Amino acid sequence: MATSDFPFSSLPAKLVNALYAAVALRPRASMGELAVLAGISRATLHRYCGTRDNLDCQLEQHAKGTLMQILDNSGMLAGKEPLAALRQLIHAHLAQGELIAFLASRYPVHMSLQHDLRFYVERLDALFFSGQRQGVFRADVSAPLLTEMFVSLLHGMVDARQRGRAPSESATVLEHAFLQGIARRAPR
Repeated sequence: MATSDFPFSSLPAKLVNALYAAVALRPRASMGELAVLAGISRATLHRYCGTRDNLDCQLEQHAKGTLMQILDNSGMLAGKEPLAALRQLIHAHLAQGELIAFLASRYPVHMSLQHDLRFYVERLDALFFSGQRQGVFRADVSAPLLTEMFVSLLHGMVDARQRGRAPSESATVLEHAFLQGIARRAPR
């Protein structure tokens, strides 16, 4: 899924990803510094956004819309096939690495409920709870804790990929690392 599949901003898709990466790398950078990091001129960035506040607002709105689309796409599978929904979530999130890095820099996991990302956390909780009810995920770990673990692993994998410590195709690694701990197993 490419960022261009999620038209929630007036910024061009290619520029959105570059700006996500720039803001994640330098959260307090000026518009001029962000423009350089994104590979465009300051005038071009101002033409699209005007001010830093407008840029931040556009990036946040785009991020929220993208997350909603990711959740909607995987939510169709959640009631019938929780593992397939989880796999789809992992692939969709990792395909949006710059967005995840931006969100990780802006909203620490523990702060998500205090901001406009409550919908995101609640939908992930519901996915894990549904999987628990179906007997696919362990019931001895709460759905909110599974959400916290998932988001933490996701943020960690994106960070590791950006620093060259994880392969760019890391969805399977993340999936196995996460599922080995929550997949239901027969007692030994």
